[in-house]
Amino acid sequence: MTAPPRLAIIFNPIAGRRRRGFLEDVTDRLTARGWAVDLKPTRARGDAESLARAIAALPNMERPDLLAVAGGDGTIGEAINGLIASGSAEPMPFGIIPMGTANVLAAEIGLDVTAEAIAATLDARQARPIFVGRANGRAFALMAGAGFDAHVVANVDSGLKRRIGKLAYVWQALRQMLRFSFPTYRVSIDGGAPIDVASVIVAKGHYYGGRHVLAPAARLDAPRFEICLFEQRGRWHALRYALALSLGRLARAPGFRIVAGTHVTINGPVDDPVQGDGDIIGHLPVTIDLAPAALALVMPRAPSPWPEG
Repeated sequence: MTAPPRLAIIFNPIAGRRRRGFLEDVTDRLTARGWAVDLKPTRARGDAESLARAIAALPNMERPDLLAVAGGDGTIGEAINGLIASGSAEPMPFGIIPMGTANVLAAEIGLDVTAEAIAATLDARQARPIFVGRANGRAFALMAGAGFDAHVVANVDSGLKRRIGKLAYVWQALRQMLRFSFPTYRVSIDGGAPIDVASVIVAKGHYYGGRHVLAPAARLDAPRFEICLFEQRGRWHALRYALALSLGRLARAPGFRIVAGTHVTINGPVDDPVQGDGDIIGHLPVTIDLAPAALALVMPRAPSPWPEG
């Protein structure tokens, strides 16, 4: 008799009742499809990383057939760091069970965030290579940024975020409009001449903050970044950029441009925060490059949502 495929799921056991119920719905559907599911609870920040590292480092005969990470983009980012740190010669295929505030990675791969769609995607095991970035060695899947948006992320209230979701970022952005000093950041791309900007976001995916298109040509499966440069400083310009992003017109906004590259250095106020996938992952100065090996991310069978090129 053939043994059932094995799935390990890293999850936060203190998530709210609604989210726990959603995870149970996904696991019930996977069990019905013949999977043996092993739940791996986290207990503190960083546990998702250590669990993913330990699972990926197992000998092939002991490893599960698939790893899934249940949580938001930050939890998924922790697990990605663990997969990279494992040093495994053969990439551990992993999928996601999005349960966060924005779920940008789910949007990026075209994953419908229903229990049935997630279970079907994991069951199909269609893995594709993705190239992730590193900021001073800390991995991120979607984006890393310095400047205005990093200060918003650094100061958002976690309790408010749990209560009102993405609106907590909107509220903090409005507060930063009044508080942020708008210093100059100096960006160098692939060893080129430094560029002075008000903010910078180094993108691997084309969505930002949900389904707002930031970098149209960015692709998870491309070994390059799309570096988004916000060149005009001040409150008015920050507001103008935010409105253009929300209206889908950022590409035409004066003082905004995108440069492709693989190696980025950012200098500015020392110890200024650097955000990665919606969490603070470091401080300036920062060097951003690509992780040396691709990861294997399970995606829906639908055609790729990414643009060609």
